[in-house]
Amino acid sequence: MVKRAKLVNDIVELIPIFQLLSTEMHRKVYSALLDEWLTLEELKSRFGDGFEETLKILKHAGMLEVKWRMPSDPGGKPEKEYHVSYTHISANFYVSLKDFNRILEIVFMPDDEVEKHVERIIKEVQMGRNSVGHIMKVLNYDPLFIRAIVKRTLKLNLKGQLIELAKNEEI
Repeated sequence: MVKRAKLVNDIVELIPIFQLLSTEMHRKVYSALLDEWLTLEELKSRFGDGFEETLKILKHAGMLEVKWRMPSDPGGKPEKEYHVSYTHISANFYVSLKDFNRILEIVFMPDDEVEKHVERIIKEVQMGRNSVGHIMKVLNYDPLFIRAIVKRTLKLNLKGQLIELAKNEEI
């Protein structure tokens, strides 16, 4: 196993990593993908249903590698296979303990409460108000909170100071 570090320059980038460590299923899928390249069928046979969310979180965090596996028989179809190559994180950010506490609150916030905030942000984005600054003023949220909620959900993407609706694309 090659040791590679994911560079984390912003505290909110830790949120998907915390999500990966939050359930036994996520941890098992992550560990399996560290050791080998696996297709969707291989993941399904090994873990059953529910592994797809782990793949989405890994993709959202920028930690998922994808390549095509060529079939062993000439008439077969190529399949996508997945792998995670990050074994470490290297963090380079400066954050107050108050803000760090706020991040941890969002990490451990119940899903239904996160969803309420996500829906409010989605409404603003759909109306064309997609900057963190504008959403901050309209919803009376602080910028760190907005960015952290966006990183926690798979429905939105954070691109600098802009928020976009996530495309429901194939993993």
